[in-house]
Amino acid sequence: MAQPYATIDLDKDKPKQYENRQLRSEKTGEKKLTANKRLFQNAFTHYNYYFNANNKLNDIITRSKLAFKDDYTKLLPFYNYSLDVTANEKTELDSVIYKCTAGILLHDLRNDWIDNLYLLLGKAYLLRKKYDSAAIVFQYINYAWAPKDDGYDIILGSNASNTNGVFTVSTNEKASIFKKAFSTAPSRNESLLWEARNYLEQDKIGDATGLLSILNSDPVFPKRLQTDLQELLAYNYYKQGSYDSAASHLKRALSNAENRFETARWEYLCGQMYALANKNDDAIDMFDRSIAHTTDPVMEVYARLNYVDLASSKRNNGIQSNLLEMYRLARREKYIRYRDIIYQAIAIIEKRLNNIPNTKLALNEGIKNANPENAALKQKSLLMLADIYYNEKNYPIAANYYDSIQTNLLPQNDKDKVESIRPTLKNISTNIRIIERQDSLQYLAKLSDAERNSYVKKLVRKLRKEQGLKDDAAFEALDNAAFGSPTATVGLFDNKSTSDFYFSNTTLKQKGFSEFKAKWGVRQNVDNWQRQAVTQNVAPSLFTDVDDIAKGLNKGTTNDKPKDLSVEGLMGDIPLTEDQLFASNASIAKAYFANGISFQNELQDYPSAIACFDSLLTRFPNDDRRPQAMLNLAFCYKQISQVVKADSLNRLLKTSYPKQKFTNIFANEMTARDTANAIYQNVYNLFVEGKFEQAKEAKKQADSQLGKSYWTPQLLYIESIYYVKQKDDSTAINRLNSLVSNFPKSPLADKAKTMIDVLKRRAEIEAHLTNFNEEKKEDDATKRIDLSEPTGIKLAPATIAKIDTVRKSPALVAKPIEIKIENKLVVSDSKTFQFVPTDEHYAALLLDKVDETFAGEVKNAFNRFNRERYASTKLNITNITITSQYSMMLIGPFANASDALDYIDKTKPSAAGRIIPWLQASKYSFSIISNKNLDILKTGKEVALYTQFLKGIFPDKF
Repeated sequence: MAQPYATIDLDKDKPKQYENRQLRSEKTGEKKLTANKRLFQNAFTHYNYYFNANNKLNDIITRSKLAFKDDYTKLLPFYNYSLDVTANEKTELDSVIYKCTAGILLHDLRNDWIDNLYLLLGKAYLLRKKYDSAAIVFQYINYAWAPKDDGYDIILGSNASNTNGVFTVSTNEKASIFKKAFSTAPSRNESLLWEARNYLEQDKIGDATGLLSILNSDPVFPKRLQTDLQELLAYNYYKQGSYDSAASHLKRALSNAENRFETARWEYLCGQMYALANKNDDAIDMFDRSIAHTTDPVMEVYARLNYVDLASSKRNNGIQSNLLEMYRLARREKYIRYRDIIYQAIAIIEKRLNNIPNTKLALNEGIKNANPENAALKQKSLLMLADIYYNEKNYPIAANYYDSIQTNLLPQNDKDKVESIRPTLKNISTNIRIIERQDSLQYLAKLSDAERNSYVKKLVRKLRKEQGLKDDAAFEALDNAAFGSPTATVGLFDNKSTSDFYFSNTTLKQKGFSEFKAKWGVRQNVDNWQRQAVTQNVAPSLFTDVDDIAKGLNKGTTNDKPKDLSVEGLMGDIPLTEDQLFASNASIAKAYFANGISFQNELQDYPSAIACFDSLLTRFPNDDRRPQAMLNLAFCYKQISQVVKADSLNRLLKTSYPKQKFTNIFANEMTARDTANAIYQNVYNLFVEGKFEQAKEAKKQADSQLGKSYWTPQLLYIESIYYVKQKDDSTAINRLNSLVSNFPKSPLADKAKTMIDVLKRRAEIEAHLTNFNEEKKEDDATKRIDLSEPTGIKLAPATIAKIDTVRKSPALVAKPIEIKIENKLVVSDSKTFQFVPTDEHYAALLLDKVDETFAGEVKNAFNRFNRERYASTKLNITNITITSQYSMMLIGPFANASDALDYIDKTKPSAAGRIIPWLQASKYSFSIISNKNLDILKTGKEVALYTQFLKGIFPDKF
C-alpha cells in the first residue's frame, strides 16, 4: 500500500494474450545498445513518459503554491507550499507514479532517462508523504548508479573508488559530449539531496545534518547543485531554530527561486531570521531587497514595517522614507484592497514614533477601508484603538471600541482580556456620562435666564437638524418676542392686521401655536418620515458640544433621553428647583462611588479609584456613603504605598464615625489582625528574602496558632513559587488551589490557575524545551538601542513626552565632594553620578531583599505585561545584583530619560494591582538609570546615594 506500482510480478500480472511476450526492460542486456537504438529509447522514454510525468508533478506543486497563504506577521514557513496539500492530490500523484513505473518497464534499462524516472518517482512519494517509500527509491538510485567494479558495488568513499585519495561520495559528472547533448545530468547526486530533504520532512535532523555536512565538504559535488545544497542547509538550520546560519545559507540559494515573487519571499524570510538573530543591519538590507523585488503589496507593507521596527537613528531617514512611501501606497488605486493592512502598518509605525494622534487617524482609516476578507485585521485595529484610549483613561470611548470588537476573531489571550474588561468599562463609561451630563445641566442652571434660553434654543435647532426635523414654530415666536407684541387681541381674520395672510402675521402664528399646543400637546414634525424611521432607534443625546462651555452635555444614558426635542422639553431637565438639584447631585455621588468600586476591585486601577472617592468626599461631604468611601480610599492609598495618607484616613474614620458599621468592622479587623499581620508579615519577608527554611518553620507555628483564616493570597503565591523551584509540584498546586478557593476575586487567582495548568504539563513542556535546541539569546544589560526623535511627515501634532526641568537644564553632575541640585546639597565620596537627559536610560525596578527566585518571577511578570501592553515594542528585561540587599531589574534601554519616565508613569499604577500583586510595595521602587550611572553604581554599590541623587532631580517622582 505504501508503494503502489513499485512491486510488479510480471509473470502474474500480464494479461493472458501477453503472457509469452517480454517487456523491453526484460530484454535489457540481450543485445548491444547501438547508437540508433539508444536514441530511439531516449526519445520515447523522455517525451512519452518523463516529460508528461514531470509536468504533472510540477502542476501539483504549482496548485499547492496557489492555495498557500503567508502570514507576514509571523515567521514564514520555509517553502511556500505544504506537503499536507500535495498529499491530498492522491489521484494525480498516483498517475505520476504509474507513468514513471511504466516508463521504466517498457524501455531498455540502459537508456539515459531511467535514473531520472526513479528520481521523479521518489519525489512523488515524498509529495504524497510516503516517506519510507521515498527513502527506498532515493537509496536505490544512490547504490544502483554508484561506481561499480565489474558489476560489484564499491564502498562509497573508499580508496577502491579511484578518487586518488580524495574522500567523496558524489558522482563525477564529467560525462561524454553525446550524453550531455541527448540527456540530463546523472540523478544520483540529486537523489542524495532529496534524501536529505526526506529526512528533514520527517524531523530526522541528525540524519539530515550528517548527510548534508558530507556533501558540503565533498570536493567532487557538482557546482550545478551548489544552490540546491545551500537551500537544504538553510532548511536544516531553519528546522533547528539556528536562524543566523539559516539566513546565511538561504542568501546563497536565492537563485533557486522560480520567479521574482519567490525571490522576494525568501529575502523577506532572510530578513525575519536575521532579526531573530539580532543582526538588525543584515535584516534591514534583506527587507530592502524584498521591497525592491516583491510583486505582493502585502509583503511590501510588512517588509517596510519590519524595516522601521529594526532601524536605528543612523537610518532615521529610512524610517521616514518608508512611512512616507506607505502613505503614498495608501493613496494609489492599485492598493485599494490592501488599505486596511497599509493603514494598520502605518499606525504601528506612528505609535512607535510616539505620534498617538496620527496613530488614531491611521487606525480609523484602516477600519473605514476594511476588507471583508480581512475581518480579523479590523478587530485588531479596533483593539489597538481601544487600548490607546484605555491607556489615556478615556474610558467612554475605550468602552465603545471594546464593545465593537468581535472577540471570536481574536487570539485567545486578547479574547479573554476584552471579554473580562468590557462589562466593567461599560459601567464605568455610563457613570462618567452621568457625571458629565449632570455637571453640564447644573452649569446651565447657574446661567441667567436669557443666556440659558439662548443656548437651549440654539441646541434644539442643532439636534432637530441632525435628526432631519424641521424647526419648531416656537422658535419664531421666541425670536419675535424680543421686538414686542401687540397688546390688543387680534382676531384670526381681522382686517386690521399688518398682513391679510395668516402665515405672514407673527401674532396670529404665535396664538395658533399656543392653542394647538394646549389642545394637542407637543408634537414633533415628522413629515420626513423615512429619515425619522432610520433615526428613531438611535438614542438621541440630550446635549451636544455646540460650544466649549457645554462640553459633555451630549453624554447621556438611555434613561436620560429627552422626551421631546423642543425648548420646553429640554428646559424641563435642567435642575432649577431644589428637588431637581438634589436628585442631580445624588446621581453624581452614586456614579462616583460606583466607579471607585469598579476601579478598585475590577481593574485594580488604584489612582483612578482614589480620584473617584476623593471627588465624592470633596463634593458631597454629607453623602451617606462617605464612611465606606473613606475606608476604600484608605485601602487604595495603602495599595500604592502611601501609608501616611491611609493611616490619616483611618484615624479620621474612627473619630468622625465611631458608631458606623464600617468603622466597627475596620476597628474589629484591625484589633484581630494586628498580631496576625505582624506574624505573617515576618513569614512573608523571610520567604521573599530567600530564608526558606526559617520561613517554613515560622509559617508552621503561625498556622498552628492562628489557623488558615489569616493566609493572604500574596503569601500563598510566593510560597508556591518556592515549591515550584524545589520541583515539589504537588505542594505548589495545593497552595495555588487554596489561593483560588479562598480568594477567588484576587488578581492573583487567575495567575494561580495559569500556573496550575502549566505545572500539570511540566514534564511535557520541559521535554519539548529540552528537544528544542534554540540558541540562547544573550542577556546583556549593556545592549544598546540608538533611537531619536521622529522628524519628517506629520499628519497631526506628535504627542511626545517632555520633562521641563530636564530639557531646560544642561547635564546635572554629582561632584566627588558635594553637589547642589535645585539648591539641595547631596554629598558623594564616590565616582560622579551624572544626569544627561538625552542619554539612553533604563526604567529600573529596585528590589530590596528579594531572593533571586522571586526576582526572576518579577522579570517574568513584567515580560508578560510588556508583551500585552507594548506588543509592538521590543523591551528587553535584565536582572542584575548590586549588593547582597539590593538587586535591580532593568527595562529598555529607552532613547532618553523622557521615554523611560513615560514608561514608568504608565506602568507604575498597574504594578501593585496587576503585574506583581504578590510582592508588597515596600519591597520595590521604580527608578531610571543611564548606562554610565549604572556602571558607577555597580562599582561603588552606593544605592542610597544614587536614590538621593535621583530624588534631588525629580523630587515629586521618586
